[in-house]
Amino acid sequence: MNDQTQEILSTLRNELVHKNALFLAPVDSFIERLVYFYVSNILKEESDRTIVWLCLSASRDKVLTRFKDFGFDINTSGQMYFIDIDASGKQHYDDTFYCSSVADYTKMASHISNIFQNSPHSLLIVDNMNVLASDTMQVVENFIKFIEKKVAENEGSILSVLSKNILPSESEVLITSFFDVVIEITNVGEIHTEIGLNDFDFRYSVEGGSIEFEPMQRKTKRDRLKILIVDDEPDIPELLKLSLISEPYDFLVAHNGEQAIDLTLKELPDLILLDIMMPDMDGYEVVEHLKESKSASDIPVIMISAKTAIEDKVRGMELGIDDYISKPFDKREVKARIKMVMRRLGWADDE
Repeated sequence: MNDQTQEILSTLRNELVHKNALFLAPVDSFIERLVYFYVSNILKEESDRTIVWLCLSASRDKVLTRFKDFGFDINTSGQMYFIDIDASGKQHYDDTFYCSSVADYTKMASHISNIFQNSPHSLLIVDNMNVLASDTMQVVENFIKFIEKKVAENEGSILSVLSKNILPSESEVLITSFFDVVIEITNVGEIHTEIGLNDFDFRYSVEGGSIEFEPMQRKTKRDRLKILIVDDEPDIPELLKLSLISEPYDFLVAHNGEQAIDLTLKELPDLILLDIMMPDMDGYEVVEHLKESKSASDIPVIMISAKTAIEDKVRGMELGIDDYISKPFDKREVKARIKMVMRRLGWADDE
């Protein structure tokens, strides 16, 4: 683990020590690995802090196996307790308390209350809020409020996980409202959260089983616009740059969808001129990926394409693009549409 990753983890641990936090992420993100990584770091760095793991989606044995599968070498002796679902013939452990089902709220609440009374300052992991949310929301709300009260009385905290877009939107909103802090994780490797008056934005990557964090580059205001041109035909970016040579614009160029996403997340341009028809992924797919990124979702996009059918334009508008220019284009129209879009967003040139 590099120093930068350790510093970010230490900051998160300090900020969340007395707060209830929710990891909110798409199903296909690395959310599970990140939770295990975060917990393993606490076990190593805070030997006086106890972890209480409420097993809703994985049993005690499976949880411990996943730590090993993810490459996290932990020692749980005396520092980790489990609340697991019992079953006929299931082996029992001294560090585990048992319930009859994931809907046995009375027993789960009792175990949590007793553990926290004996081990204050602990962290409760509710490993999958989607499992709880399959029940009546009023019942779930009462349960969460009760355990939040017991955890707070013993100066502890809660960390849970919710997969995006699985529940009805009103249920998802209600569950997120239970938590002091919502940590949003995207499937393009970004983590964003607000804790108090502070914003935290950083990227994560998984290479060879190891997770690394790095702060995200902040977008700064500038007198010149940074424009990303995306087109698989090499002549088009050059033609666009030539058409806009007299304007206060700096240019970046990508020749396919993957390059476009990578450059956008790295450079955070002020505007994207995006072709639709490209070999690896089309412009619509690029926009869909960028809309999942908190840092890139608000970057305006003008599509430039030979596809002129009304359904193509409507599809782009439904995805949230800001304007549409048909090929072959006139340089005067390109200039006018860029200025029109950017003025709507509060940017003004010297004219």
